[in-house]
Amino acid sequence: MAIEFKHRGRLWRADTAREAIALRRQLEADDQAAIEAGEDPSDVEDQVWTPDLLVDLLRGAGENQKKFLRSVFEHGTIDTVEVRKKLDLQNETALAGVLSGLSKQLKKLNLKPWDLYTVQIQWDGKGKTRSFHLSQSFRWAAMQMGWPDEWI
Repeated sequence: MAIEFKHRGRLWRADTAREAIALRRQLEADDQAAIEAGEDPSDVEDQVWTPDLLVDLLRGAGENQKKFLRSVFEHGTIDTVEVRKKLDLQNETALAGVLSGLSKQLKKLNLKPWDLYTVQIQWDGKGKTRSFHLSQSFRWAAMQMGWPDEWI
């Protein structure tokens, strides 16, 4: 069964989950390189985030939501174990609370969590690892605002 996903308005297909993950990572790396080169993200993906919208989110977000966003921004992709360490959270339930609060802020802005970040799940023999990755549109808006470095 083929795995399909859209990227830059184009439908991409892969034969296996492994191939789909590798392809998506390559496409996102290409997008990130384009953004870092100063290209407009509307050329990269649907432009959801603007600097003003980013400010609105950050004004409404709690400290742990801001720490979560900063951690994912700084690492590019971060797994739940690492993000829990960064936020000093004791368990997955506490992280779920942080993400729930972030989802509520997004809802106030008429956005969905997937407009801000994606979650990738990898299974190994003993369990799963969840990793978070910010949208390229959010990263572009953050870079335009000098966030997080100029917001300290």
